[in-house]
Amino acid sequence: MEASPLPEWILAARIVRPRGIRGEVIAELRAAGVTESLGRAAFELRRDNEAPSPVRIESSWVHRDRLVLKIAGVDTIEQAEQLRGGQLWMRRADRVPAPEGACYTDELIGCLVFERPSGQLLGKVTDCLDYGGPLLLEVTAGEREILIPFVPEICVEKDIVARRLVVVLPEGLKEL
Repeated sequence: MEASPLPEWILAARIVRPRGIRGEVIAELRAAGVTESLGRAAFELRRDNEAPSPVRIESSWVHRDRLVLKIAGVDTIEQAEQLRGGQLWMRRADRVPAPEGACYTDELIGCLVFERPSGQLLGKVTDCLDYGGPLLLEVTAGEREILIPFVPEICVEKDIVARRLVVVLPEGLKEL
């Protein structure tokens, strides 16, 4: 099982609908660190069955846990309506780095997980689940799946660049 490299592009937001009559759109965030990166990031608009097209964000603000975006060249409600359902992708390199010692959850997906002290490969992180407590890493190996809390006492090493996590599992966790 080989770790997945970090993709160059990440899904930043999904356009939900137009807002107002001047071409603004409402978008749902799909990745952390996006709002802090809006002024410096290169974006692509991707829609089903169409080639990606570069877009420039003229202005943005947060409204009720969503983004209001003004995209250059989109000046009417009719133009904004054409963007409904579109996805805004940004270069990973343009995203503001996570705070020291932290990482973004999308960077965990694809990491290989090894158990300490045996060094046994447990599987690959296939999802990150947030139910209000600690983040749970969904680790899959073939048909087997294990949920591992992403807390410092259990996830004792992380190397996002190498796509590798090392865990010390509490007794019985693997059998759940």
